[in-house]
Amino acid sequence: MKTQLIFLSFLFSIFSLTSFSQSKKDVKKLSIKSSNTVVTESVDGKEKTRTDLYQKFDKFGNVTELIEYNKDGSIKKKEAQTYNKNNDIIEETVFDDKGNIKKKITTEYNSNKDKTFETTFDANGKLLEKTQHGYNAKGDRSYEITMDDKGKMIKKSIYAYDKNGLKTEKKTTNEKGEVISIKKYTYDY
Repeated sequence: MKTQLIFLSFLFSIFSLTSFSQSKKDVKKLSIKSSNTVVTESVDGKEKTRTDLYQKFDKFGNVTELIEYNKDGSIKKKEAQTYNKNNDIIEETVFDDKGNIKKKITTEYNSNKDKTFETTFDANGKLLEKTQHGYNAKGDRSYEITMDDKGKMIKKSIYAYDKNGLKTEKKTTNEKGEVISIKKYTYDY
């Protein structure tokens, strides 16, 4: 009997993990409203089952709510998203471990569906920072400029591309123009 229970728990865990890993297309096609990932672990010879992840979906297969749990059952991460008619995230709400709003991020897009602005607000709606995204003639992101609540630049990232249009570098500088980081991308053909 115990062997059967362990086997059923294992199957349930596998099924839960596969439902989590379903594509957006499958979630939409099957009209999945939510998904739970449940983990059963053996600790000191005793089985312990806990929820690891919960996701809620809209009718287009977009994740509208995501909750990740710690092993003790407390909330590790909680987010909620709102989408536009193109299924792009236009608002993301991040919660603390008690379920209170920590911050909100709104996103704007241009007519090419490229992200143009990300604005971050605190729990009271106060502006924290705003990031502007720019693009080159090919539609590749060419820069990101992040400003504080007063409009002062905090950091700037410049992107470089090779002749094939593949990203080769992201160089980030602070408000004084000093290099914070350089990330290089290489490709093997």
